[in-house]
Amino acid sequence: MIELPSDIWYGDKPLLFEPPESWEVSVFRMAGDSAREVEKEEIFRVLREPIGQKALSKLAEERGEAVVVFDDMTRPTKLKGIAKAVIEELKRGGVSDENITFICANGAHGTYDRDDFAKKLGEEIVESYPVFNHNPLGNLDYLGETSAGTPVEINSEVMSYSLKIGLGCILPHPQFGYSGGAKIVLPGIAGMRSIAYNHGVIGGWSAAMAVRELHPTCQMAYGRVNEENVMRRDAEEAARMAKFDFIVNSLVNTRRENTHVFAGDIVEAQRKGVEEARKHYATQIGFEFDVVISNAYSKASEAAIATWPSLCLKQGGTLVVVCNSKTGQISHYIHGRWGMRRKGGFLYLPPPDTLKRAGKVIFVSKYQEKQPWLEVYDEVVRVKTLEEMVEEVGKEEKKVAVFPDATIQKPF
Repeated sequence: MIELPSDIWYGDKPLLFEPPESWEVSVFRMAGDSAREVEKEEIFRVLREPIGQKALSKLAEERGEAVVVFDDMTRPTKLKGIAKAVIEELKRGGVSDENITFICANGAHGTYDRDDFAKKLGEEIVESYPVFNHNPLGNLDYLGETSAGTPVEINSEVMSYSLKIGLGCILPHPQFGYSGGAKIVLPGIAGMRSIAYNHGVIGGWSAAMAVRELHPTCQMAYGRVNEENVMRRDAEEAARMAKFDFIVNSLVNTRRENTHVFAGDIVEAQRKGVEEARKHYATQIGFEFDVVISNAYSKASEAAIATWPSLCLKQGGTLVVVCNSKTGQISHYIHGRWGMRRKGGFLYLPPPDTLKRAGKVIFVSKYQEKQPWLEVYDEVVRVKTLEEMVEEVGKEEKKVAVFPDATIQKPF
């Protein structure tokens, strides 16, 4: 029996899958999948003994106020325990409840509601503190340009606080190499001009990839690069311009448990976290499979990330993407599609070329939607259950690979 995590933020009930006996199945798990959830004491330790920064309570004592910027629902991070510990340390430093505000770093992802904030931060925080979405189209302070020319426009509410704290996770990322650190600032709480320049002009990510290459440090960036990535360096410069003080980043397993926590300077703490992340998310892979079953869980609303295991297929094999995302695919104002005839996003991204290795794509989801996000094919076979998928693939002898959460596993 194979267990695939499923229904992120909506019960997290796993799918149980019994493959046909005739299939030769290999399950590829990431190295850190069995890592245990971090203890509460360890969270407090990293807040009190941070990397490259004063203790959070000491910063709180000096500033007397704080804004807490947290990652959005496209990221798997359960922040309730971490956010409560941060509040406790702020209060330990003398900051009152009235001087603490939370801002969601939704970047170009659209907005979220109270239910989302409660799932991410816990009911107690939503009841006790103001929680706002970031608006990338307004309410921005212009801080100047980075050395690469990015116009730095940052959420003005965040800029009004003397102590700025970020909460999020470090995961393999297709553009930055790894997330975490300064990415909470750019794109997290940046304006559209800033995001478009960083992602498009500097990184090169857009439909124009068909006629020109990405920046070399962005090519196959997923889990391969970090500090040498030009988009990250640009974001870190923007974070310094915004005087962003403190970051708390975690690593997660495929149960979305925080297994490691790194805190402190927004650059140095992320660097330390990536040292562990390189090992934690690493996944040994094989090649020339007839069928690859790739589960999208941690980033289910960005299921295209789960298509990278197609590189493990033999030419013309079958890629199965499993994605139970009740909210569907994310509305991305920069990279997303906004219609059938007018694609819309300023830096619209077509499907990855790696998909062309597959001769057939099967999309498994109990939440199907008429959305052409795998446009490399005229038609994607859509089924609602794994049992239907088996009938579509066939029960004859096959060499099959399974990736339990391809949205956070990395093949390097």
